[in-house]
Amino acid sequence: MNQGELSAVLGKARNDGSDTLDLSREDLEAIPPEIGDLVNLVELDLSNNRLTELPPEIGNLTNLTRLSVRNNQLTNLPPEIGSIVNLKGLFLQVNQLTRLPPEIGRLTNLSRLNSSNNLLISLPAEIGKLTNLTWLYMADNALTELPSEIGNLAALADCYLQGNSLASLPAEIGNLIGLTELQLDGNDLAAVPPEIGRLTHLKVLYLRENNLTALPVEIGALAGLSWLYLGGNGLTSLPPEIGDLTGLSGLYVESNRLTELPSQIGNLKNLIWLYLEGNQLISLPFGVENLANLIQLNLRSNSLTELSDEICSLNALVFLDIAFNKLTSLPPEIGKLTALNELHLNDNQITSLPSEIGELGELIDLFLSNNRLTRVPATMSRMKSLERLFLSDNLLTALPPELDDLVDKDIVLLDGNPLSA
Repeated sequence: MNQGELSAVLGKARNDGSDTLDLSREDLEAIPPEIGDLVNLVELDLSNNRLTELPPEIGNLTNLTRLSVRNNQLTNLPPEIGSIVNLKGLFLQVNQLTRLPPEIGRLTNLSRLNSSNNLLISLPAEIGKLTNLTWLYMADNALTELPSEIGNLAALADCYLQGNSLASLPAEIGNLIGLTELQLDGNDLAAVPPEIGRLTHLKVLYLRENNLTALPVEIGALAGLSWLYLGGNGLTSLPPEIGDLTGLSGLYVESNRLTELPSQIGNLKNLIWLYLEGNQLISLPFGVENLANLIQLNLRSNSLTELSDEICSLNALVFLDIAFNKLTSLPPEIGKLTALNELHLNDNQITSLPSEIGELGELIDLFLSNNRLTRVPATMSRMKSLERLFLSDNLLTALPPELDDLVDKDIVLLDGNPLSA
């Protein structure tokens, strides 16, 4: 749309008293001052253009409740933006903004603010005046700190700050007692303030890919937490208070430096997903057997030397991954895991399998490659649901004839074994 066509559209909208105007995807490079004449506008969409600035006259649109300028090339906002006092939704994502003007604090009716994928290095203190804000999305910027005034956002329920450079959080974060989701993945956090424990309505907490080496004991006060994501940090232990999170459904602590787990983890009786791959665990504590609702357990790439009785009692497990550990054998009790669909035991040092493995009648995928197996039990023929059996790179010289049907179905991978003709 050229400027002449744009002027015609604006003139028609003014004469018609239009309350909505969609100018998205029109390849616009500038918006003329006449935009300020459209005082009846309630919604204005300027997204997906090539705008580098907004005219000051945008501030005349005092009836506007929704303004979208996402996917442009804006480097700043005019201070007059603060005059659009009825604005409830402001969408600024995917621009080149380096700052938000302090006048943004005048938008006290704002409930949704999205300024993700910009170049913001700080937020103005005035953001704390947005006391009706329920949804704040500031992901993928260059924020190094948050103003303490962020603690004034009493209505905030969802806060997304992933992909920034935050080195710390202000203590005032604990004032956001209405928060249900807090996303802090991919920052530079070295610690979590103890005030985090005041966020008792929090349901989901993301802290992946930071620089955390420990968690505050106050983490145990997050009574409403359902999902906790801690992967990709430098945690060497979890506090015993983790066991107080009895409503937790998912706990993800992959790619850390854990050498042990607290026995209190057994208190998490509602846990469904437990991901611990990429740590330095040599065993699991007593109490793990209490996780009766656990469906997925990932222990890949640790230093486990045995499959403990505690694990074998988790008969709700559908997915179990203990690949890349140091197992040399499996206990007969593995046959109790009758709900398993997928079992990863590859890249260990297993020399034999118990006959009880044949009891895993629901198993679909069984990974046993890169072990030291010299034989496999004939009872594996009972695995009627099996669709893929990986036995490559072992020391097998023959298979029991009972497995001929599996071989005939072409679901057994055997390469890298010294099988005789």
